[in-house]
Amino acid sequence: MNRCLLEYTGSLLLNGRYIVSPYGVNKKKPVGDLAPLAYKTVYNNALNKVEVDYKKIKKVTIINGLGVTLGDSIIGISALHAIKSINPDIHITLIRPEHCQDYVEQIYHMASGIIDKLLYLPFDIAKINHTDVNIDMGNQLYWEDFDSIEMHDFFLTNLGINPKSINDNIKNNSWLLNTDVPDFDLGEYILFCPNASTKIRSIPSRFHVEIVEELSHEFGVKVLGFNDVDHPNFFNISNISSDTLSFAGIIKHACFLYTCDSSALHLGAGFNIPTRCIFTTVKPELRSLYYTKCESIYIGNNHTAGVHCSEDDYMLEVLNKEFEEFYA
Repeated sequence: MNRCLLEYTGSLLLNGRYIVSPYGVNKKKPVGDLAPLAYKTVYNNALNKVEVDYKKIKKVTIINGLGVTLGDSIIGISALHAIKSINPDIHITLIRPEHCQDYVEQIYHMASGIIDKLLYLPFDIAKINHTDVNIDMGNQLYWEDFDSIEMHDFFLTNLGINPKSINDNIKNNSWLLNTDVPDFDLGEYILFCPNASTKIRSIPSRFHVEIVEELSHEFGVKVLGFNDVDHPNFFNISNISSDTLSFAGIIKHACFLYTCDSSALHLGAGFNIPTRCIFTTVKPELRSLYYTKCESIYIGNNHTAGVHCSEDDYMLEVLNKEFEEFYA
């Protein structure tokens, strides 16, 4: 696929008719002509500044939002929650990118009290309602401000909202408090989530036993998680975490969360769980600025800053040395 299209700051148009996402096109490679989406009634803040007075509109359609990962999606939904706080009667239609993982899509169904209509790309552009406000949020990873401002503020800004006008409680993912998640009656426990979606954001396994030992001594209760750790006070409960709803329920009922995984971090914030989060590539102020119960620890450096995905041996070794120093 043409790199310019793959990294385009917005959605694409297939055969002049169907809106598609660069993410989905890269996965399935449909046959036809692709071009950047340029439509006079579709706004895109990456191209032209968008400002919306949500008090005055009845409907908004968000195209190709709000990310292809679980963590980004949780924060993106918080931005929709902000819109609802401005205008509780507004109707929100969200058109999601195609071919995302099921566990990512599940979080959007959990937000049915905020999202009034959920659709998916490809989407016939002829069906775009010209009387609505339509905003393209596609391919956010490549937007200029994605790695320069806090992520809640990123979504709010690009949906045409002044972030300073929104209560910090909404930026704490408080919409999650209204979701119905399971309670597995696991008693009192610490939740340890050392694995992120990529190695460069994960805590190496060689440190897991040491961390569990420290948590056991600090809190005096059992430590649960989703991988194997050779420690008598650690229990692998991956068998009961079958989907995003279960994962959220396990986080909600923890008394403390230790993680490097952004989705666990954002869920924990929404449920007001005291959290210690290890950051390796992203500065904490870009992700946890509004999380009052989170102790954020950055162990990255100039070599790793801003890297979203890497299996590079050199970078992993650089981080290993940082971990060794931190856990010494």
